Amino acid sequence: MLNGVKAQTIRISRNLHISLAWLAIVALSLFIISALTHPIMVWTGPQSSKHFPPSTTISNQNIATIVKLTQHLSQQSSNKQPLGIGKIVPTELGPLLQITRNNLQPRDYYPIDATAEKITDFDYRQAVWLAQYYTGQTADITAVTFIDTFSMQYPSVNRLLPVYKVEYDTADHLTVFVHTETNALAAINNDWKNALQTTFQLLHTWSWLNDYPILRITIVATLLISLLTVSLGGSVMLLLIKRRQFKQRSQSIHRKLAWILALPFIGLIISALYHLLQSEYGEARIGMHLVDTMPPATLANINPAPQFDLDEVMLNSLTLIPHQGNLLLRASVANQQGSVTFAPHQHHNNDADTDNSIRNQRFAGKAVERNAIILDLTKGTHTAINDEQLITEKAMSYIGVSNADDLELKLLTHFGPSYDFRNKRLPVWQITVNNANGDRFFIDPATGMLIEHMQNPQRYEQLSFSMMHKWNFLIPLIGREAKDGLVIAFLLSLAALAYLGIKLKTKR
Repeated sequence: MLNGVKAQTIRISRNLHISLAWLAIVALSLFIISALTHPIMVWTGPQSSKHFPPSTTISNQNIATIVKLTQHLSQQSSNKQPLGIGKIVPTELGPLLQITRNNLQPRDYYPIDATAEKITDFDYRQAVWLAQYYTGQTADITAVTFIDTFSMQYPSVNRLLPVYKVEYDTADHLTVFVHTETNALAAINNDWKNALQTTFQLLHTWSWLNDYPILRITIVATLLISLLTVSLGGSVMLLLIKRRQFKQRSQSIHRKLAWILALPFIGLIISALYHLLQSEYGEARIGMHLVDTMPPATLANINPAPQFDLDEVMLNSLTLIPHQGNLLLRASVANQQGSVTFAPHQHHNNDADTDNSIRNQRFAGKAVERNAIILDLTKGTHTAINDEQLITEKAMSYIGVSNADDLELKLLTHFGPSYDFRNKRLPVWQITVNNANGDRFFIDPATGMLIEHMQNPQRYEQLSFSMMHKWNFLIPLIGREAKDGLVIAFLLSLAALAYLGIKLKTKR
């Protein structure tokens, strides 16, 4: 009787072991195939021909007109739809006043003149112009779509909303996503990149099941746990079973590969599980958020004849900023100066960057502005107020603290582990709060917009994912291209390890 129970237990255990092994093989196959698509997508996908946004110049006469125009618009605004972000931005018609009333609606545009008449549907035209600016594409445009939600084709990793999807009549169906508030290129796709991105989403993130989160979490977690169980079991065998001689050379190769790959692979799986569970069940990050509006009282208190001089200074934009009852004008000075004077229908020539240099710039990040000039529209003169003072006051308002000593400010001009390329905006100010939660805020100095807010759980998960899953710690040491090459070699070695393991198992 006892022997029968023991034999039955052994059979069940063996069947479970075989089932787990085959599940792990399926999981590993899906993981390797989908993971390979990511570096391939990055290095072979379409690239923009420009990295920096367009720039323009503003005369002192234009600034006086901007003051009058803003006052006029404030008188027309209602409490239900106040002025949110007011910016002077480059367009195909030259500099125009851009008003963002709601961060998920098309933006309004006004000419810098005395008419104060809104240009109908100009956000659409601005999107088309930006798409052509960044791509240099001369093919016909087949469709332009306003996008205010994330999707499989434009996933949440891109962060920016709303955007316009501009589709070109090219053989590879070139598609460009542009963000008109920042004049930024949000994403660029074609058939090849879409195929790779879809493969990654289907087999790696399983984001096509986002509408069924429990099912998605169950499937992905089961696959990851099967890999973790098998890899931990294999690691225990490596440590406990000592062999000096091997009957087959493949056994020796298999064991050596296992020693090399075991630790990074276990770290990769653990970080993936952490990422999966934190993303679904942890407190979500607070993303881009427009908090302040320009109160009518501030807009009414403006010097009608300001004395500024910004001639010959290339600017990304000018932003209207309310400050202690006054209205400031923040001029974002373009990082590249004087190459071409911006004019209607003329592109700003940044230089003939190669695809590789543009990719590296995108991932490493480079601030689009050299510095900022802050002007006081109430007094009509330059002001000694600087970005750090404005950001400190805004951060204290966001966070609800009364002592600036509780805040640590740092200007970020490049992407890194704490603020990566997915956020798209540079420069930003990082504000770290001296509290138990480890609150960290990222604020755009050009608009005062809160870009992201993280606490310790999100920061720890992001660090884990960056270092253990994406191996970003290698980038400062060997560069991005070499890091991606090492990742591909690692994935192919995993495939070889699995193949040798199956081959040795079937021979027994």
